[in-house]
Amino acid sequence: MEKNCNRKKNIECNCICHFKKRKQIKKCPRHSRTRKTLIKKLICIHRCVPINQKCDDTTTQTYFYVASNSNIKNPSGTITIINNSKSCTMHITVSNSFNGHEEIDVAPNSSFTAIVANIESVKILCKGQSNNDLYCTGSMQLDIHYTLMF
Repeated sequence: MEKNCNRKKNIECNCICHFKKRKQIKKCPRHSRTRKTLIKKLICIHRCVPINQKCDDTTTQTYFYVASNSNIKNPSGTITIINNSKSCTMHITVSNSFNGHEEIDVAPNSSFTAIVANIESVKILCKGQSNNDLYCTGSMQLDIHYTLMF
C-alpha cells in the first residue's frame, strides 16, 4: 500500500499505487507551510470613555475609530451615550460600513443606547449656548466584539 510519488508544489505529479498495480495521476496535496493562513480571534471589550468638551457648536471629537487597514474586522455591539450636561445637546455621528453614518442628538440629562454593526467611528459635537466656558459632560460606553486577524 505504499505510494511512490515525486512531489512538487501545487502541480500534478505521477503517483504509482502498488496495491492497484496501475499508474495514476493525482494532484499533490497542499502543505500548510506553503499557504499563508490568517488566524482569527474573537475579542470582546467594554470601554467607558468620559466626555468633557466645550459646548461651542464647532469642535468635533472622535471617541472611537477603526482604520480600514487595521487587523480589527467588523466591530459590533452596543453603544450608550450619557449626557450629564444641563444645557448642552450632544450630536453623535456613528459611521459604519453598511449605510454610511447615523446621526443622533442626545438631549441634556438623558441617554441613548443603540445596537450597531461594523462600526468605523464615533464622533461627538456639543451644541448649545454660545458661551465657550460651558462644557458638555457625560460618558460613552462601548460593549463591542470584533474579529482580530493576525
